[in-house]
Amino acid sequence: MLQSIQKAVIVTHVNADPDALSSACALSKVIQSLNTFANTKILLPEGMNQESKRIYELCKELGIQIVIVKKYSDIEEKEPNDICVIVDTASFEQLRLVKDYVKQNCKSILILDHHQFRDFKELDTALKIVCISSEIDYSSTSEIAFMLLDRVSNRIDSEILRKLATILLAGVLSDTKRFQRIAKNTFYIVANMIKYGADYENALHMLTVEKSPTSRIARIKCVLRHRGFKIRIKGREIYVAISNVGAFESDCATFLIALGYDVVFVLTEDDKLKAIRLIYRGKEDIITQLNIDIFTEFVRKLIDVYGGGGGGHKAAGGAILRIYDLRNVVTQLIKVMNSVSEVSVMEIMEEKPS
Repeated sequence: MLQSIQKAVIVTHVNADPDALSSACALSKVIQSLNTFANTKILLPEGMNQESKRIYELCKELGIQIVIVKKYSDIEEKEPNDICVIVDTASFEQLRLVKDYVKQNCKSILILDHHQFRDFKELDTALKIVCISSEIDYSSTSEIAFMLLDRVSNRIDSEILRKLATILLAGVLSDTKRFQRIAKNTFYIVANMIKYGADYENALHMLTVEKSPTSRIARIKCVLRHRGFKIRIKGREIYVAISNVGAFESDCATFLIALGYDVVFVLTEDDKLKAIRLIYRGKEDIITQLNIDIFTEFVRKLIDVYGGGGGGHKAAGGAILRIYDLRNVVTQLIKVMNSVSEVSVMEIMEEKPS
């Protein structure tokens, strides 16, 4: 399928993380190895997160064409592509600015992804959609990208192959939280990355980011704005947090989990989309012990009410809700919590001394 491609575009989810960008860079080299004259470029809707900056620079050094799309006009070429590859993306909504471009300029579409829950209903009429995905087999999209890279390794210079393997290793480290969450093939694939010369210390260094002052402020606002609740699922008390911030949603969610919550929802008003962005996180051990998934039990019910789309894993993911009313979403989320809980939802409140 990839050998006959003359023109390809690889697209990541908005604000590309290391797993998305690493996979996209590797796939670009895979396509070029199969056809030296293939015109291949990567589109990053709204850019990348802080962890991805060093990976971005290394990909550029390897001659990989990357376009940061802040507005639709940033995509200079509007001619049809032989293929568009959507990488590490659980929902079509996550493409944001490039959604229409993918709909209008792709003769065929390949979805390269590892998430358990996906939503690409808007692409049901597109020609030739292929989906490669298995959360059981792969804990990151970088692992899938490496399997493709491995098949064409004899076509790629050994030094370039070593750098790509290191980039992909960084993608795996990021998405597995340094191997805290793995799939059955993860260590086998990582071992093969190292055989190709992947530098473990360098991969870790790529992901080292000093927290900015704005990130610290966002975490403080996250705590000040959050509300805590107690529910019961399968006889066990579960502590849930809801908060809202303007940026650094993942940092906010991670921080609230570290404070002691089992499940966290972070909401953001998106001025461009006139919608609510939602991310969710859960403690892996709690989610596994109770055999529940946050997306199905909570997030899917919000999408059913407001429209939009989302996806992810049982304990981590996100969604776009087609409503621009934060209070309304919080109220509805509490209703969903009540429908899931075996007892009435109790808000955790501390009486202030008079």
